[in-house]
Amino acid sequence: MLESIRIFILFAVFLLVSYFPGNSSASIPNEVHTLSQYHFTTPPGLQSKVQFWKKIYSEYSTQHALVHDTKRLDIVYEVVYLGKKPLSRRARERKLEKIKRKYRYILRKIAKSKNKERLKGEEKRVFNLVKKNFYKASRNIRAQLGQKDRFRKGIERSGLYLNKIKKILKIYNLPEELSVLPHVESSFQIGAYSSAGAAGIWQFTRGTGRLFMRVGYDVDERRDPILATYGAAKLLKKNFESVRSWPLAITAYNHGLQGMKRAKKKFGNNFVRIIDRYKSRTFGFASKNFYAEFLAALHVVKNKNKYFPNLVINKPVDIVSFQLPHYIDIRTAMKYFDMSNEDIAKTNPALRRPVLNGEKRIPKGFVFQSPASNLVSLAGLYGKIPKRMKYDGQLRSKWYTVRRGDTLSGVALRFRTSVSSLKSFNHIGRRNRIYVGQVLQLPRGKTRRQPSFRQVDTNQKNISTKLVSYSVRRHDNLSKIAKRFDTSANHLTRINRFKNPNALYPGQRIKVPGQDLLANKVITKNNQNDKLKLTVKSSRVSSLQPKTKKQASVKPKKVISPDNHKVVASINQSINRNRAAFKPVTFSPEAKSNSRIGTITVDFDETLSHYAEWSRLSVRELRKINRIGRRGRIAVNDKLRLSFAKTLPYKFDEKRQEYHKGIQEDFFNNFEISKLTIKSVKKGETLWEMCNDNYTIPLWLLSSYNSDKDIRSLSIGEPIVIPVIIPKNKNA
Repeated sequence: MLESIRIFILFAVFLLVSYFPGNSSASIPNEVHTLSQYHFTTPPGLQSKVQFWKKIYSEYSTQHALVHDTKRLDIVYEVVYLGKKPLSRRARERKLEKIKRKYRYILRKIAKSKNKERLKGEEKRVFNLVKKNFYKASRNIRAQLGQKDRFRKGIERSGLYLNKIKKILKIYNLPEELSVLPHVESSFQIGAYSSAGAAGIWQFTRGTGRLFMRVGYDVDERRDPILATYGAAKLLKKNFESVRSWPLAITAYNHGLQGMKRAKKKFGNNFVRIIDRYKSRTFGFASKNFYAEFLAALHVVKNKNKYFPNLVINKPVDIVSFQLPHYIDIRTAMKYFDMSNEDIAKTNPALRRPVLNGEKRIPKGFVFQSPASNLVSLAGLYGKIPKRMKYDGQLRSKWYTVRRGDTLSGVALRFRTSVSSLKSFNHIGRRNRIYVGQVLQLPRGKTRRQPSFRQVDTNQKNISTKLVSYSVRRHDNLSKIAKRFDTSANHLTRINRFKNPNALYPGQRIKVPGQDLLANKVITKNNQNDKLKLTVKSSRVSSLQPKTKKQASVKPKKVISPDNHKVVASINQSINRNRAAFKPVTFSPEAKSNSRIGTITVDFDETLSHYAEWSRLSVRELRKINRIGRRGRIAVNDKLRLSFAKTLPYKFDEKRQEYHKGIQEDFFNNFEISKLTIKSVKKGETLWEMCNDNYTIPLWLLSSYNSDKDIRSLSIGEPIVIPVIIPKNKNA
């Protein structure tokens, strides 16, 4: 009896010790972690996950998808062949959802079955595969696309940068095995961009990237594989110095350092236990499997010839670099460095479109790169540039905030530009729709602001007039005509000198603006009757022509989406992709000009560090002005006070607008909206889950389609418009 009690006590002590881990240095006995060296072996309890990802990277291509259990990756229900022709993301999801639904049904049927011995066929196979917790398993079904073909291409592409990446890691005293991480993140694709805003081969988000490199409207170093590697090395070193464990440090690269520090505080350094038991809203499947993916990728890369015979690895290109001591124009660089615009963009992927288009200068301090040449150095070529072509400052961006009563043609006329240029710069669709608060980017060049519209006499022989003649139709009124011709009723009243604007009659000839005619229309003069005649060069219906009833009745076809959400619009035409502008800085009337305190409204993706950078203040000063504690946070639509003692309000707004414009451009360069659906908010559903887990769309995009709602407080059952996005010109 006493012996049995003693055995029971010893067993209980053993369980307590195992449940409450000490401060052991690692999950593997006698494991030693150092900054520069670590033996990356698979910890006990992680073998099934690593083995699963080995198969994903080396056995199954993107033509296959594995339907599996999210918790136990050794349970694979079916390998689905998707076909040789790549499917769109939505089509692939529909196909896989049917198969997942089948196995959910089977598992729930097994769970309800009282006599498991009577199971036959597919049910018996699934029973022997899962063995227990069938109802729980029915909620853990997931599909994973194979990556063999992408991984092979990634290995071939990696030859361009791998040697330099390893040298950089060595500079920071880091293990060279970390050079495998870009395989997991992006398959070494330079132009990789996620819907969450992560860019480059290292997949830095804007927020994280700004901590270690230059991320702005003119330069985004996340896009440059070498410059981004320096940032990745700094981040990985910081992670390790904080958690003192490479499995945790690598997982923190995906999940975030603060999350891993909380996990370590709760479970110690037992990595497997953290994976199994640590719970957090953001610690999902991707974060839990990130280290396993890394170990699997490391194994496949070390044995690449075994898994991928006949590899053709790209050879590295010799690059010379030079840090620019001044701001220079892109045309100047093309001329004196003897490079085309395409060559500069290829060797300097960090330069963004505004620089390549000439809207911005190549900034001072930028490390300019060029293919190596034995003839002369970049420094020598730079010395030949005249002093008048070297600048001390950046070009100012030209923006205009749409006000009430503004039209696209009116804005174009005011700033002496064309409607077509405004549409091109701001991605505006055929209908020329703009709205109050929208920020328009003005084309750089011969743009000069005019205070008002010019009145032009159509009876003049000079055909350069901006006005055309229009015959009033039945049921027309001034508002309808103004909307039809993309102008305002007040403008029509002014140019026609109406005494009574409401006294229009059918057949009356009035003047209407034909501003620039959208670059595809030509105004000609009929010499016989001295009337203006409209000639359309393109096959598209002119917006200057009155809309018929038949045209007005055309509506987009409504269908029902596979997720049982109502489709409210089928995007078969270009849409206005500009989000609503942030509210500008406001000042109290009694504020002094020397130390003015302005008020702003917090917008999406904005932090205190952004405001500190744009206003040239410190975060500490901002917290003091707004009485925000150390752990205090800001939320969208909050009111903040800013001091403009060190910068001007227009400069602050300019930097702020460039930040949001950059986010928007990056997104729409890689994704497009296929349709809009309506979804009702469910109980317990958060906006974060809706954007990240269900649809993978940025929050600012969701908000722009629900501008009439308070996005912070949604009610149960409230309808939300969801834009469904797809990769642009890609089959994902």
